[in-house]
Amino acid sequence: MIDALSHRARLLFILNFLEKNTDEEHPISSPELIKMLEKENIKVERKAIYKDIEALNEMGYDIVTSSGKNRGFFMASRRFELPEVSLLIDAVQAAGFIPQKKTENLVGKLEELASCHEAKKLGGRVCIENRSKSKNESVYYIIEDLNRAINESRAIEVVYKKNVVGRNGLEFKEKTMVINPYALLWDNDHYYLIGNNAKYDNLTHLRIDRIGKVKILDVTARHFSEVSEYSQRFDTADYARKTFNMFGGELCRIDLECDEKLLDQMLDQFGNNIFIRKTDDGKFRFSADALISEGLIGWIMQFGGNLKVISPESLKNDVSIRAKRLADAYKNQ
Repeated sequence: MIDALSHRARLLFILNFLEKNTDEEHPISSPELIKMLEKENIKVERKAIYKDIEALNEMGYDIVTSSGKNRGFFMASRRFELPEVSLLIDAVQAAGFIPQKKTENLVGKLEELASCHEAKKLGGRVCIENRSKSKNESVYYIIEDLNRAINESRAIEVVYKKNVVGRNGLEFKEKTMVINPYALLWDNDHYYLIGNNAKYDNLTHLRIDRIGKVKILDVTARHFSEVSEYSQRFDTADYARKTFNMFGGELCRIDLECDEKLLDQMLDQFGNNIFIRKTDDGKFRFSADALISEGLIGWIMQFGGNLKVISPESLKNDVSIRAKRLADAYKNQ
């Protein structure tokens, strides 16, 4: 019989019920709470309920006793507020590296952070069927292994899948490589491993949803200071600002000239610490560090004539060549 449960166990039943079933619009009265406990074979008097609620508040839980028409108790605040849960759900749904089935399960768990009544508001707008989702059902285990390897500074052997066009359409080509892992980075709704291919002296990016297998080796990983500009710690946020569409390249100082209407886009990409110099023709110039790559060139070209490369000369030439190729592709069509 559950009658013999301790006072502590009764508190857990009450706490669990309040978290799952109550909010400001849906309080529960003392008689209703007593009936709920009776269903669990827990007998309690009304005075004890008030003492239990007081004890839970002393433990740090925000339980409010309301009066008037909606008289009763309800959980006034939770570890995650409803807008925060909504934000997390949106992020999970947008994450292409999480398979659809795991997305549905994870969204369900996140909804449990709100009351059952608030969860209905969240569930009403959940739509994931038409999102582009990975089919790699091992992604959780892969992320766990990668985190372990990074924390233990150990090299890994990975089987990496690359999309190729074969005779019968889309095919996969597998490649096994040894990687020195440094960080995980979420960019453009994909999750990447940033590391060093043991055969080379630079950084490489691997999409985690394309990693088939991970084997942690009994070998100390090569330190990132040998293949990057970072010495004490790998600054993932700084690296993300300098990387465009996850293309690797040589770090270089670039000078750009922009129309003023692009100010917000430039600040979003490079941060608010760039030094901006206003020109006389309604434009501005600034300098920033970036990895020279196809990703950077594509990013620059999306702004057309509203963004101009001042230096280095090599980047100006690369953009000019790309623009000419684009024009030639549509010429005489």
